[in-house]
Amino acid sequence: MPDRSDDFRKAALDCLRLAHTTTDHGTRAALLLMAQKWFDLANGPPGQDTFDTALRAFNEEQMRARPVQQQQQIQPKKER
Repeated sequence: MPDRSDDFRKAALDCLRLAHTTTDHGTRAALLLMAQKWFDLANGPPGQDTFDTALRAFNEEQMRARPVQQQQQIQPKKER
């Protein structure tokens, strides 16, 4: 049987990338769970070390400061 661990790791990383791009918390949680399952398949038991490293990197990326989008308020016109 061929070793498919590299394919499983790629699938896990794809899930992490998708989780990074979504703003929906439920979707993000599902993708992170899926990534963990792929890492577990790739590494066999225990397999947690690699996933924890990838998850830590994902969380650090989430915590980096992102530019805040500001909205302009419409100011009433001054009467003359």
